[in-house]
Parts: sequence; structure tokens; C-alpha cells
Amino acid sequence: MNDATTMTIMAMLLLTASAATAFADEQETPRKQDPTTAEPQTTKEEKPKDAKPQPKEEPAITVSLRDGIHFRSSDGNLDSTLGGYMGLHYRYVSQRPDDNVRTSPDSWFLRQARIDLAGAVYKDFDFRIVIDIPTGSNGSTSTAALTDAFIGWRRHPELSFRLGQFKEPFGQEQTTGDRVVEFAERSESDRFTPQRDIGAMVYGRLFDGILGYEAGWFNGNGRSVVDSNKGKELAGRLRVMPFATADESFLFKNLRFGVAATTASVQQSSINGLDATSQYLAIFYLDATAGTLDGERKRLGAEFNWNSGPFGLRGEAWRRVDHVDVGTLNNRRLDMTAWIASATWLVTGEKKPLESWVDPMTPFDPSEGTWGALEIAFRADRLKFSNEIFTTGVASAAGNSNGVTAYTFGLNWFLTRHIRISPDLFWEVYDDPIRFSTGRTDRHFFGGILRFQLEF
Repeated sequence: MNDATTMTIMAMLLLTASAATAFADEQETPRKQDPTTAEPQTTKEEKPKDAKPQPKEEPAITVSLRDGIHFRSSDGNLDSTLGGYMGLHYRYVSQRPDDNVRTSPDSWFLRQARIDLAGAVYKDFDFRIVIDIPTGSNGSTSTAALTDAFIGWRRHPELSFRLGQFKEPFGQEQTTGDRVVEFAERSESDRFTPQRDIGAMVYGRLFDGILGYEAGWFNGNGRSVVDSNKGKELAGRLRVMPFATADESFLFKNLRFGVAATTASVQQSSINGLDATSQYLAIFYLDATAGTLDGERKRLGAEFNWNSGPFGLRGEAWRRVDHVDVGTLNNRRLDMTAWIASATWLVTGEKKPLESWVDPMTPFDPSEGTWGALEIAFRADRLKFSNEIFTTGVASAAGNSNGVTAYTFGLNWFLTRHIRISPDLFWEVYDDPIRFSTGRTDRHFFGGILRFQLEF
């Protein structure tokens, strides 16, 4: 191709492009028309070529007050509640021995002071973060502690997952929330249940809630600590509510049975884990001083619950087996057993809920002559260590007791759904006399706890 041909082709391309541009301009610019004869035209407004897409409207957040400050987005991707509660106690021990090692002085103290953030994001993912700032023990200042911190997935009621720090599925009384437990303190045996730990759990409810299951894998070292060994704890529980699908009026609709178990490998753990102080009157009755916990630890428990109308019955029993090394004695077995039985009656006629808040039919309002709801509660419980705790030398039989039976009589005055006053009286009976630094020995102790509870 010579230069003349090349120039000709380029000129033709330029002319074609110019013509196309002129045509386009003519199409975009309307011709002038006689206003008397022109028909009205509708032109579509065109967006500028550099216009940016409009952002999607942010979902609105609504706020309400119900069991805390409730936040919910209009698209349902955020549904959370910020709240908390405080439990203030005054503990009194009748004729308390003058021994501040084996007993504690009568005192006011904050049993719980918690901030609680819980909810769900993107509908299927739940979370909870709870921080507790109770009164410090033995004159020390209080320290904030992380009690619960977990995330989970709960799209299907039949199969859900949870990861983080939360309660292991063992012990009916232990896994009932502090806000709704029926007494100022849990039973004497509560200290030896697993409580909160770090791990993972799968859980769900089948057959319209008739069968519930929980199975978890945990460190086995308690809350907010890194595991000190490679041994882990497995925990599981099955619960059956045979009449869960019955009408609300059916007598046994809230009848529930359960079994639970844990198994763990304990490796060279402190024997102080067997020290025992009473839950109610803070009597230090068993001082474990020799040996180490080393070997397999197992628990096996059963539980029962029945609510009908204003009445409630609850019970549970469990056995725990530990192994200890003491001097030349290796892998010696130590057993402990426990049982709990309680009954409650809402004398003002409210329906007894299953492990939830009591809603007074007439909330406290003296100007209207209404006073809230009143509940009477009674509990008997027992904790017993096997005699091997003495015969192996783990603890001295002199001045210690390896068993306690306790009786609790309590009142719960629910001024509103979120305000409660609970005076409890306790009688603790020990299997063996406890010796105090003053030389006094005794097996029977009486006292009480007055609890004020406020939720927000």
C-alpha cells in the first residue's frame, strides 16, 4: 500500500466519523417547531454520565424497654439487649465463732453486679458478653471478671452451635440463671459442679421440644484461664419433656427429666480443689492439705422438674469421682455424692414459670393498693465426701467434716418483674464437729441472707 492510498483511507475514516457525530448531534437537538402546530412532547430526563449510584437506605433502629434496653433493626439483622442486674446480700450467722479463717464476719456484700449484652446478628448468629464486678473477698477490692463471652449459630432449633466461655451442661441448679434461681444462694454441692468454662458445644431440641440435647468439649480448668494441660473435659446432657406439646392446661405439661455426665483427664492439679466452704453461711468445714489431684474425673447426674399453676418441684442428684496421689499412694479414688430437693408456691396465684421471670399480676404500687407477688420456698440438700478423704490423709479428720446437710426456708417478694427481695433462713448440720481457733467445736449453725435484686 503506497502513501497516497493510505492518506485516502484516513480521509474517508475522518469524514465518516464527522458525519456520524453530526447525525448524533442532530438527533439529540430537537428542531424548532411552530408553537401553534407543535404537539406536546415528553422527554426523558437523562442522568449525567458521571452520576454516582445512590447508596442504599440504612435500616432504621428501634429502641424499646423490656428486660433491658432492646435494639432492633428494621431488616432484622440486629436484635440485641443491653441490660444488667445487681444482687446485694447481707449475711448473718447466729452465734458465729470468733474465727475469721473458718468463718466470715456478718457483712453486706455485692454478690453480683453485672453488665449483660446479648442478642443476634444477621438473624442466625447469637452472642453474649457478661462482665461481673462483685465485692472482693476478705477485705480485698472488687475486680471486674468476664463471666460469659460466646458466639453461636442457631438457624435450626434441632442443631445449634456455641463457641466461647459459658456454662457446661451439668447441674440443673447451676445452669439456671442467677436472676431466676429460687434462693439467695445455690446448694452446698454447687461448688463441685463444672460451672463456666471455655470450649465448644452443639445443642438442640427435637420432636417439638420433647427431647433436648447438649454436648460440649471444654478445657476443664474454669473460666478466663488458659488450660494448664492437654487433658480436656467432655460434658453432655439429655432432657425429656414428655408432654411438651400438650395444652397449657395439662397438669404435666412442664414435667421434665434429665441425665448428664462429664469426663475429664486431670493432671497434677492442686488438692485445694477439694476444700469445702458452705454456700450459705460461709463455714470452712473441710481443709484438704495433702496430695494432688491426678487422673480421671467423672460425674454422673440426674434431674427432675415439675411446675403446675403456682407450684414448682425440683430435684437432682449426682456423683463425682476423683483420683489423687498422696505420698506413696497413687491413683486413689475419692467419691463425693450430692442431692437437692426443693418446693415453691406462689401464694398470690401467679403461674410458676420454668426457669424464667415471675410476672406479678399486680405489680407493687401502694397508691393503688397492689403489692406484687409472694413466693414461699423450701429446700433440703446434702453433700458427702467418701471416708477416703480422711483415710488417705488428704484431710485431717480432726476438726474437719466430710459431710453437710442443709435446710433452707425462703420468701421471694417480687415487687415487679425486675425487683425482688428475698430473705432466706439456713440451718447447716455437719457430720462431724468443726474445730475453730478459739477451741470451740460445733456441728449446727443457723443464719440467714437477705437479698435485694434489681434488674435493668
